Amino acid sequence: MIVTVTGIGLWTRGLHGWQDFCDGLEDGFRALEDEFQAPKPGAIAARERRRAGLTINLAVEVMHQACEMGGAEKPSIASVFASAMGDTDVTDYMCRKLASDEKLLSPTRFHNSVHNATSGYWSISASNRQPSSFVGGFRESFACGLLEASACALEEDLAVGLAAYDIVNAAPFDDVLPVSETLGLAMLMLPGAHDDGWRLELTMQRRTGLATPPRHPALRRLAHANPIGTGLALLEAMAEGAARELEFPLGSGSSLRVVVGAGGPGESRSGDRSHTAASGDRSHTAASGDRSHSSVDRCHR
Repeated sequence: MIVTVTGIGLWTRGLHGWQDFCDGLEDGFRALEDEFQAPKPGAIAARERRRAGLTINLAVEVMHQACEMGGAEKPSIASVFASAMGDTDVTDYMCRKLASDEKLLSPTRFHNSVHNATSGYWSISASNRQPSSFVGGFRESFACGLLEASACALEEDLAVGLAAYDIVNAAPFDDVLPVSETLGLAMLMLPGAHDDGWRLELTMQRRTGLATPPRHPALRRLAHANPIGTGLALLEAMAEGAARELEFPLGSGSSLRVVVGAGGPGESRSGDRSHTAASGDRSHTAASGDRSHSSVDRCHR
């Protein structure tokens, strides 16, 4: 399978978008030592953001970032959401309530407890009625989401947005899968090869080892702290702009081989944009300030 990534979204401690990631390659990712700031996606009204919670805001934020960097018509793209643990804050609340004498649940938090709540908020915020799905694959959730999104793009001949995310958890969830850093990643991809973007060639193969780690020590630590962090090796390869082969396990016996083509997006947008014609919507900004995702923000070294 061949797809082209044209937009990237990112949110974690100190890194609030693709440009922050590119800057991190230059300064050793010093921003990862900053205090975590919760995303405030401008596409969701302030009142709804408070009701939605961290997981939903995280997924919606990075998906909008990727779409804006890629110049997508947000109502026209399909979407895939992936998470290893889902919204553990809401799950913890519900389980504790049901185990107590007073079993009355907040209707809003109950509504937000399902895994595809992120998809619902995204669809409303983007006026999007295209197909959307959720993938959960435990430690392999990013790889499963990447496979699902790529297959969807090729099968449906649509631009597809992938958002993968997990939030910090606590007992008893950390006994199952500890997550000590919050991280959200997103990519906008087109079916086939295009001039303007990062070309990915994906192949299913027999598993040969662990997931390919990021090269930078700070990114390796982040990847260890969050299962979605396996995707950081892919972002790192795209930022560096050199051809690279990566492996992402899908389970006990299979893995996804991803070959990242050399180069990256050009300064012009003259390539085939038939799947993601620019909509003119550039109003979305990250909480840390104006982070418009234009072509000048793209890095490859």
